Amino acid sequence: MDEQTRWQRRKELEDKAVAQVGETHSEGGEPAVRWLTSEELDELRRDMKEASAWAKAELRKRRRGIGRTESL
Repeated sequence: MDEQTRWQRRKELEDKAVAQVGETHSEGGEPAVRWLTSEELDELRRDMKEASAWAKAELRKRRRGIGRTESL
């Protein structure tokens, strides 16, 4: 799929999403819903990967703490 076709398809999908939602921003009438750019998707994936790693580490830490009694 060439760049022009990809752009046209994305525009069609965006228009369809806006029609379904039926909302626009008050400023400029731009769609309230839009597709993320490839850079935004990469950033989102990176953030999700970091959050997942943090959650897994936190879960391991909490599991290790189960059954231990801490002296006060």
